[in-house]
Amino acid sequence: MAGLLPARPCCQLSELLGIYFGSRARLIKRSGEGQAAYFSLLRNAVARKVVRLGRAVGHLDAKYQAVRTRKRMSFYIELPLPLGLAPAFTQAAVRAVPEAACDRKAMLRGLFLGCGSVNAPSSRYHLEFIAPTASWATAISEVAESAGARVGIVERGGQSVVYIKEGDGIVRLLSLMGASRAVMQFENVRVIREVSGEVNRRLNFETANIGKTIGSGLRQAAAIERLEATGRIDALPPALRERVRQVGEERQVVVLRPGEAGAAQEIVLTQDDIR
Repeated sequence: MAGLLPARPCCQLSELLGIYFGSRARLIKRSGEGQAAYFSLLRNAVARKVVRLGRAVGHLDAKYQAVRTRKRMSFYIELPLPLGLAPAFTQAAVRAVPEAACDRKAMLRGLFLGCGSVNAPSSRYHLEFIAPTASWATAISEVAESAGARVGIVERGGQSVVYIKEGDGIVRLLSLMGASRAVMQFENVRVIREVSGEVNRRLNFETANIGKTIGSGLRQAAAIERLEATGRIDALPPALRERVRQVGEERQVVVLRPGEAGAAQEIVLTQDDIR
């Protein structure tokens, strides 16, 4: 998304505003006249996009500075604003969100670049915006819900967090923001995860059935031993008596399980197999 530059000037400004509000940037006074938007960012790709958007919106000559600390890299950008453009950077959340669909999409993308993140789907489905204010959390949730995503808002560490935990909702939102490559990667991992989950469920089901089958066979063997000990085998019907004696002589457990085309398949388990 950081490499995507909108074609329309209105979308370019909306995305720049989204990064500005999402990253909690601020206005500062310039040494001469007017004001400048001051960004403090942690990702170089987003910082470079701010510079590109500034040039596209009003040929703004940004001051760019990268500072390395022991823990991380920080990128500071000072973007001088024309007098007519400065009021757009002081709007409340209710007024800052545009009405046009393309502008709303561009602003949502900017907000995600400024304060959003998404988990790798191999672990769990989770996309979130750490909104700068509660009013911005409400505005972000309304835009996301208009795209068909189920959104939640929670307070975490004194900050309002807008989150989505459904895979379909995350895909819709990433598609809306133009993250086509991320959608493809997300869907690939998502399919692998779902297939793996289905295989595990079926394996657990088969393992449970095998356990029940072996347990039934053991009970069958114990019943035969009790019949032998009490001498009640002779009281059984001839066919059943013959089969019981055969199994007892072989010291095997015979169990039935469904075979191909629904036919019963006989499985013979010896005492060594059971052990």
